[in-house]
Amino acid sequence: MKPQDMSRQRLEIEANRFEDALHRLRKAIGLIGFLLPTILLIGVLFPSVTMQNSISHFFFTPMREVFVIALSGVGVFLIAYHGHAPDPGEWLTDFNVSTVAGVTALVVATVPTLCDFASCYVPLTLFDGWISNETLQGALHFGAAGVFLSALAVMCIWLFTKTDDPNPPEDKLRRNRLYRLCGWVIFAMVALLFVFKMIFRPVGTAWDQAFHFTFWAEAIAVWAFGIAWLVKGEALKTTPTRFLYG
Repeated sequence: MKPQDMSRQRLEIEANRFEDALHRLRKAIGLIGFLLPTILLIGVLFPSVTMQNSISHFFFTPMREVFVIALSGVGVFLIAYHGHAPDPGEWLTDFNVSTVAGVTALVVATVPTLCDFASCYVPLTLFDGWISNETLQGALHFGAAGVFLSALAVMCIWLFTKTDDPNPPEDKLRRNRLYRLCGWVIFAMVALLFVFKMIFRPVGTAWDQAFHFTFWAEAIAVWAFGIAWLVKGEALKTTPTRFLYG
C-alpha cells in the first residue's frame, strides 16, 4: 500500500472514531433525558413518593438523587459535547449552544425550586443554603430551566438539521422533520409554561392542583428532547451514518 493510501486510511479511521464517539455521547444524553420523567413517574408508584406539580419538585422527595444525578449527567455531557467543527465566524455552533444548555442544566440541578410544602425533604443543597433570597432562588431556577430547554430546542431545529450534502437522502430529510417537530414541541411547552406560570399564574396554579400541568408540560418537552438526541445518536441503527453533518 502506498504511503498516501495508508495516510488516507488512517484519516478515515480517525474520522469514523470521531463519529462513533459523537453517536455514543448523543445516545447517552438522549437516554438520560428520556428516562428522567419516566423514572420519576415509576417512583410515584411507591408509598414514600407522591406525585409532584413539576419535575423540579421531585427534589423535595426521596427521588431527589434521581433528579439531581440525571440532570447533572445531562449537564456534564452537554458541556463535553463539541459537535462538528464550525465554519469560520460561525457563532451558532454545537459547542456554544450545548455549553449553554449544559451549564443551565447544572444550575437547575443544584439550585432547587422553592419548597412550598409544610415540611420539605432535608437536607437541602449547599446552593440552597447560600441563596437566602427566595425570589432570587426561584428566578434562578425557573430562568435556568427555560434557557436549558430553549437551547435544546435551538439545537434540534437549527443545528441537528445541518448537512454538507446538497441533495440529502430521504432518510436525512425524515430525521430533519422529526428534529424540527421535537424542537417546536419544546418551544411550545416553554411558551405554555411561561404564559401560565408568569402571566396567568392563578390559572396555572389551578391546573397544577387539578392535573399537575407543569409536570406534564415539562415531561413532554424533556421527552421530545430525549427522542431527538436518541435519533441523532442513531440509536436504532446498527451501522452509523458517515458524513459530516448527520
